[in-house]
Amino acid sequence: MLVILAFLTTLLISGNTEDEKVLAAFPNQTMNCNERTVLRCNISKSMELNIVKIFWKKQSEEGFKCDPTSSNNPPGFECNYTREALTLTILHPTPANIDVYFCCIRADSTHGSEKINVSLGKCSGEFSTTMTGPRQMECSFKSVYPDGIINWFHYDRNVTSNSKITSLKNSDGTFNISSILNIPDNEVRYNCSLWSIKNGRYLKDQEFEVEDGVGVVFGVGSRKGSSTSMQNCLSWTLLLLAVMFSLRTWLSL
Repeated sequence: MLVILAFLTTLLISGNTEDEKVLAAFPNQTMNCNERTVLRCNISKSMELNIVKIFWKKQSEEGFKCDPTSSNNPPGFECNYTREALTLTILHPTPANIDVYFCCIRADSTHGSEKINVSLGKCSGEFSTTMTGPRQMECSFKSVYPDGIINWFHYDRNVTSNSKITSLKNSDGTFNISSILNIPDNEVRYNCSLWSIKNGRYLKDQEFEVEDGVGVVFGVGSRKGSSTSMQNCLSWTLLLLAVMFSLRTWLSL
């Protein structure tokens, strides 16, 4: 009887050990565009493991494998292993890195894997403007994510119907979006706004002033050029007033 009881106790203990999870990880993680991101799987400390193999794999790429013991790993990725954790570092996250990642471990007595679903926030990219013609203004957003459309406004009036938009997808999954507006009137103030199709909201909003007769565009973040023009105009006005005052004084003598 004692022998049978001892056998059942041993079997129960060994069964619990086999059922114990080897790895643990948060199932969802969001990256920021071009910000170094670390995925982490914690290793159970209650188990003494004789590691045979450890690696990371990617759901959509069959050939993807990052092995901490190898120097031949996918470009843009680093993976490391300690007794406490297995980590995968995405050096410069882009939309191309959105996927489900698996941390995997194989030991002589057990094995396990955990998945992390990785998503990406917005990529703000770079903004620029130029005059493409006497009454044509181009607004461009480069390396942005997700895809979007450009809307044009003159104050509260939507003038997008006077524009033509182009969207091109880059190899890293970001988009280059540009739009040319045929300026419909002689007003100088316009707004170029990037609308996210996926998020259903505006990601960027830029205001411009078209300098009459010159065709130079000043953005919200570039008020320096407009301020300089104003200062030059004020200087010439003051100079002219000074000359007129001097001439009047001279004529009164």
